[in-house]
Amino acid sequence: MRTTIARAATAALAASLLLAGAAAATTRSPGAAHRATASPVETAPATKSLASLTWLVSPYPPSSIDPVKYNDYPEDIIIPNMCESLVRQVPGMRTVPGLAQSWSTPDPRTLVFSLRHGVTFWDGKPMTATDVVYSLKRNLDPKSQSIYATYFGNVKSIEATDASTVTIRFKTPDALLLPELATLGGAVVEPGYVKREGAKFGTPAGGVMCTGPFKLKSWNGTSQLVMVRNDHYWNKTLRPKVKTMTFVWPTDPSQISSGFRTGTFGGGFFLNATAIPLLKTSSAGKLYIGSDSQTMAVMALIVVGTKGAIANPVVRRALNVSIDRAALIKIAESGVGTPGYADASPGYFSYQRSQYAAALAAFQKAGSDTATAKTLVGKAGADAKKPIVLAIPAGVQEIADVGQVVQQSANAAGLHVTLKTVPLDQYGALFSDPSARKGTDLIFTINYDQDPDPLAVYTDVATPHGISNFAGYDNKTVARLLTQARMTTDLAKRAKLVIAAQKLVMRDLPWIPLDFRPNTTFVRNGVCGVPLDFSAMTSPWAASVGGC
Repeated sequence: MRTTIARAATAALAASLLLAGAAAATTRSPGAAHRATASPVETAPATKSLASLTWLVSPYPPSSIDPVKYNDYPEDIIIPNMCESLVRQVPGMRTVPGLAQSWSTPDPRTLVFSLRHGVTFWDGKPMTATDVVYSLKRNLDPKSQSIYATYFGNVKSIEATDASTVTIRFKTPDALLLPELATLGGAVVEPGYVKREGAKFGTPAGGVMCTGPFKLKSWNGTSQLVMVRNDHYWNKTLRPKVKTMTFVWPTDPSQISSGFRTGTFGGGFFLNATAIPLLKTSSAGKLYIGSDSQTMAVMALIVVGTKGAIANPVVRRALNVSIDRAALIKIAESGVGTPGYADASPGYFSYQRSQYAAALAAFQKAGSDTATAKTLVGKAGADAKKPIVLAIPAGVQEIADVGQVVQQSANAAGLHVTLKTVPLDQYGALFSDPSARKGTDLIFTINYDQDPDPLAVYTDVATPHGISNFAGYDNKTVARLLTQARMTTDLAKRAKLVIAAQKLVMRDLPWIPLDFRPNTTFVRNGVCGVPLDFSAMTSPWAASVGGC
């Protein structure tokens, strides 16, 4: 999260340009209840080698391949195949050893990693505990501009306690950092290379130096990035079957359509829902649509205004209740998705699932209700008569349709939502530059977090220093509950605290969720070993891919 997908209307939004063809897929009805329907987490294993494979990512390049700099679909899909983390997530969103062969918590404030032996960087230098400490401490150095810095805020020290052991000590107990170390925040880079390249590190001119199953061959910064197999990779059970992997991000819809239809692209993750009608027409491959229980992408409206109508929580509740989410999914999402009534979707329920599901069902039961919205509008008084400006990116039909549904639903309840269309190349500034948000009350996003824990979501959205808290939301009770949850290792107790915080957050609505979006993955015929859930964002997934 570092999750707010924000660069050019977000990766998933821009992916609405995808006009592709694939085998028919089953979709869900717009009003489908949350249910743990069976859905594969990966395709059949790969059994054959491939000389090359081209993979579609969102239609713009990574901003950087420095692991800690940016966190968006292009970076998360590409970089983990080159730069590995201490731990990783595998299909099913299980956290397993990575560059660390094991870990332990001798006390609630200490996390100890035992490192693997025999790991080398691509240039042959052995990975040491000192290298790991350097890499993790980059998240604490303001000069690194790490997007993961918030998650290291409770770290007291990071030390190499012997040649193969790294110890992290916390100021207070911390349940969040371990799963976050499966993200690029836990990636290990070679210190000497980073220092030598300086400002060029992570750019097309400087590249990276890591330990992963693929090595960077070339990156022109504009149209493609090419990786080649690391034949000296330490993990003998995960030697890549693809010799050369090329990532592309074309923006021309006809080129994208042709790439899928002809089999030029081996596949693509997180394809846009509006492409689904076209994805049913081709025999070039198969489109997989994940179940509700897997979804970790949430379409939402982020409150950024601090004055006027949107600053009144009663107005926010009226807007939330007014939105016809079933119509939104039918009109804008090709009928695929589930109405979203909380910021954490079912894919985050990695523990105490029944507790979280029951809490979510209570929000869903309330649903959308124009009559209730009108009553709330009356209670809000003069504030409800003021305009609410919703920013959406230009040129993305899906989002234009979402904006229209939100506007019409709100206006029917007596609110006054106006749409502000922002050029696609300027939309990302709304997430990074407060001055760009002037005159705007709400901004559209599709949000995700790689940590399958609702605590991570609400820490980002609803704590005073949360990276996705744009309007300064500060509820002392919420902050206390989430702080206690972060310090709690008992999963039942943690869930109880998070659910209590969630109830207050969804009353105050610093974010207004709209839709839980399923994972959508296209895989070309003859390609196997592809993950179908969010583990593709935190693991060297391409090492498992090959022919079949």
